[in-house]
Amino acid sequence: MRQLRKESVAVGLLLAEIGVLLLAGCRNPGQSTLPPSAVSSAPHSLPPLPKGDVYADETVPTAGTLIETGDTLEVVIRRGAGEEKYGSLVRENGSVSVGFMEVDVGGITVAEAEQRVQEAAKPFMREPRAQIALKKKLLKVKRVFVFGDVKKPGMVPMARNMTVLQALAAVDNFHETALLEEIRVVRGGDFSKPHILTADLARVFTYGDLSRNIRLEENDVIFVPREHLGDAKEAAQKIMPILQVAIMPVYPVYLLPALTGFKP
Repeated sequence: MRQLRKESVAVGLLLAEIGVLLLAGCRNPGQSTLPPSAVSSAPHSLPPLPKGDVYADETVPTAGTLIETGDTLEVVIRRGAGEEKYGSLVRENGSVSVGFMEVDVGGITVAEAEQRVQEAAKPFMREPRAQIALKKKLLKVKRVFVFGDVKKPGMVPMARNMTVLQALAAVDNFHETALLEEIRVVRGGDFSKPHILTADLARVFTYGDLSRNIRLEENDVIFVPREHLGDAKEAAQKIMPILQVAIMPVYPVYLLPALTGFKP
């Protein structure tokens, strides 16, 4: 009997040691080793995101695009077998210099500008034919942001009338673990007063119901979760610190002192 009791104690000690070793070497990867004091209680205060000038589908000039101050015109004037090339910036008064000629092209289309250049060149050339290539001034494109359980998170150039579904397609869609019925849209780009909407794309794929496929606004931030977020207040507490860290690189350099308190 005494021998049996000793063996039971030895087995119990062995199991206890194995348990300690397992706990030490096989930690749950979802369990944080940080103390509660290491977790930020509130996100940093960030200024609103800067706004863009145009939608992504407006950056390529079309036949109806108007010439504006700051645009560049590449002008080719052909006469007989020869041709002359000029490059000119549209000035604030809407005029450009084509050789020694001054031509007013502000607020008109490329086709109309070609006619004006030809008329201006007629006193100096025989049957001039003008061809103009328009290069728009550097514009900031409107954008939205997609983070969370997606394949290529980050900034997405915003097309006119873009929806949550289109934004997800732009980042190569979501992972299988994504909870599509709990997608959150943080609206307005102002993280000090977040306005959070819920998009339910599960309705789209299950029933073909597009009513919860939210139409986006500039600087909207789409967050695709892999766990339930709860009500709006609980969701904000969970996702706002994550989004602020993700958004930080987007801010221009001149805003960094305001964000970090650093003064050169």
